[in-house]
Amino acid sequence: MAEKILVVDDDKDTLRLVGLMLQRQGFEVRAANTGLQALSLAQTDLPDLILLDIMMPDLDGYEVARRLRANPTTSEVPIIMFTAKTQVDDKVAGFEAGADDYLTKPTQPRELFAHMRAVLARSSKRGGGSTPAGEKGYMVGVVSARGGLGATTLALNLGISLREAFKKDVIVAEFRPGQGTISLDLGYQKPEGLNHLLAKKPNEVSVSDIENELTTHASGMQLLLASNQPRDGQLQTAVANFEAIAHQLPYMARYVILDLGPSITPITDKVVKFCDEVIVVVEPVPQTILQTKALIHDLISGGVGEKKITLVLVNRIRSGVQLSWSQVQEKIGHNITVIFTPAPELAYQASEQRLPIVLMQPDSLTAQQFSKLAERIAQSSR
Repeated sequence: MAEKILVVDDDKDTLRLVGLMLQRQGFEVRAANTGLQALSLAQTDLPDLILLDIMMPDLDGYEVARRLRANPTTSEVPIIMFTAKTQVDDKVAGFEAGADDYLTKPTQPRELFAHMRAVLARSSKRGGGSTPAGEKGYMVGVVSARGGLGATTLALNLGISLREAFKKDVIVAEFRPGQGTISLDLGYQKPEGLNHLLAKKPNEVSVSDIENELTTHASGMQLLLASNQPRDGQLQTAVANFEAIAHQLPYMARYVILDLGPSITPITDKVVKFCDEVIVVVEPVPQTILQTKALIHDLISGGVGEKKITLVLVNRIRSGVQLSWSQVQEKIGHNITVIFTPAPELAYQASEQRLPIVLMQPDSLTAQQFSKLAERIAQSSR
């Protein structure tokens, strides 16, 4: 996937020119023309590198760099000061504020690209700490308006479908301390991997730490399991740790599925910005539809692009009183991507044998529906 570059400059002509040059080099570009806008964008749409001007009307580049370094979410993002200030004292101040490199204007595009690639390469090769390494994968959050709609079942079976179909590394992570159910569904004892990571300081959570807490399923998929003990629900306050984990996970697998649970918790509110796509699970019941419409509105208001939202309809029971898929789509105002037909007997058998549905009956209609969703995710990630 293309590296994401945040360009920060109060000169709109510079933003446009540099943005075009970077796009032609294959980078994905974001732009900010004030320091405050830069801080907001870096927080909600984490870039791989920031090109930062110094002279701006609200916050200068030094202050922006200091605030980026003080924020656990953005503390490890590489920064290149790209400015017309050429004095040695200016450069020293830039490095002291947290810049990884300092480049003065005007400069030739080749020199700019060389500095960027060098900084990106150094960033990807750092060991330890919270700096991720490797190619960035595709991360999908799964959320519902309320509990009991099958979001966890969807996350687990989607992960296995991706693994089976494309033979790529897949991680399914439960971001629900005290409410984990995958360990119960699959028969794992004492799921404490997530708890161990939440006990660390946020800036100490590294890729190797996360790897040590992953459980490998027989399918080859890896799991970051949440505790199923209610007392561990208090760990939901460790929001900065969840941000640190979410920042690392896309660099550890081609596909990452996050089970975010119901509603917009403080965890979901912070973590969803790391997701390339958000699957919203809904059932065809009037009250749930109203809640789901509000959920989608809140996600969009919180900075999740409408195009990132995928609506999935799950029919859990056979009933003539439920609404049709077209009625659900019309009431919510968002297209439904995949419809899951009722399969209560299959779900019961899978639970009894502690097998995911798609492995219990790989030729079933339900497995085919998961395969369709996995194919859609794969196409979006290309």
